[in-house]
Amino acid sequence: MNNLTTRELLSTYIDLEIEGELCPDEDVSAVGDALIEVQQQMRDKVDSIDYFMLELNKKESLINAEIEVIKQEEKRLRVRRKAVESLKKYFNEILLPMVITELGDRDGVYETDTARYKMFDAWGPVTIYNESEVPDDFMTIKTVYSVNKKKAREILKEGASVPGLGMTKVKRIRRS
Repeated sequence: MNNLTTRELLSTYIDLEIEGELCPDEDVSAVGDALIEVQQQMRDKVDSIDYFMLELNKKESLINAEIEVIKQEEKRLRVRRKAVESLKKYFNEILLPMVITELGDRDGVYETDTARYKMFDAWGPVTIYNESEVPDDFMTIKTVYSVNKKKAREILKEGASVPGLGMTKVKRIRRS
């Protein structure tokens, strides 16, 4: 009866109980001893199951803790990414134009050992000063009434004046 499954032990226990009820009085002690042995094996089996379940609970808790740590790390990395994007924006919009203006040639070119920077004028985004003054032909009807910036950009680049809109030149950097 060694190494039986819990189901087999339970089946054996039931069989022994039935056998104990049906057997003659002189065989009852042998059946009783066999019942005690099966009960002990079942206790050991249940103890093993309890230990196994405890280990599963520990593993589940460790996995849940790891998930939480990974979520916190993801949150930390998102904050770091924002900081890096902010630093890149500062370099491209403030620091590099200042360096190129001070140290570059009069064509807006500054070269280092690793890169060549060229500053050039480009049209920035269309600025909406007063949307209610913008003519209807510059408006796009979507689910929301908004300014057609693409159309406005084309007209404003040509030097035309559009009520409620404006566009200025901005410094851009091309790295090659």
